[in-house]
Amino acid sequence: MLFSPDGTVDSPLQAVAFICLCALGLAIAIRSLMRGAQRLGTAGLVGQFATADLLLIAALALLVPLNLIHHAHMPITGVFRPDVGDGGLVENLTVTLMLFPVILVASRLGSHRRSMAFGPVSLVLMCILLVLAFGEEVSWGQHWFGFTPPEAVARTNLQEEFNLHNYITPSTMELAYFLAGVVLMIGAARLGSLVEASDGDTVLLPLRALLVLTAALMGHHIFQELAELALMVTAFLVWKRLDDGRLRFRSRPLRMLAAR
Repeated sequence: MLFSPDGTVDSPLQAVAFICLCALGLAIAIRSLMRGAQRLGTAGLVGQFATADLLLIAALALLVPLNLIHHAHMPITGVFRPDVGDGGLVENLTVTLMLFPVILVASRLGSHRRSMAFGPVSLVLMCILLVLAFGEEVSWGQHWFGFTPPEAVARTNLQEEFNLHNYITPSTMELAYFLAGVVLMIGAARLGSLVEASDGDTVLLPLRALLVLTAALMGHHIFQELAELALMVTAFLVWKRLDDGRLRFRSRPLRMLAAR
């Protein structure tokens, strides 16, 4: 399935790269567990996962075999989107999470509450990027409202949809996702040098597990839709905890950039 998800041997190099990325993630996970056991003891290690984060990790992990069934055996359109168009539980959750931070920031406009980690410029830029990403993901409402894109768009767009990202070739998109997965995997390995929890705990195992899972999913094109959901879940979780002060940037450049 990973080497030929469409019935032809068309992606062996991508599959090998995906396996290497998974092996790197496994190594990071084992190393993190060993260091966590040394630092916190068995009880403390278990306590790291005795939160709602574990449910998120389990839910995303359970979607992986469903994703494989969807691509290799039969479409599960109630969970995953069709080849052309929008819909499915995974995509709907993804686009909903894109707007959550925007709604939370907008709800504060009439109050004096400020973010613990982010300045006004950072928050505005984040909201703009999320709105643009939301619009692109839903093809700016094309399938919701049933409008037909202009002929020039329909003729040149990969899926005849009113968006920009479908002008990117599949091979380029797959490479971009893989490189993003590599960056996230490095971020998972170096998480303790980037952020710290307000209680002083620098292990952050559940968050590291989410990063590793997201990075691995981004390594192969058959998981791209699920990888987008995992990315938004992880990004929202990190942003919300930084915003509430439960996490703090440890890296000085990140602190300075976010505070603007």
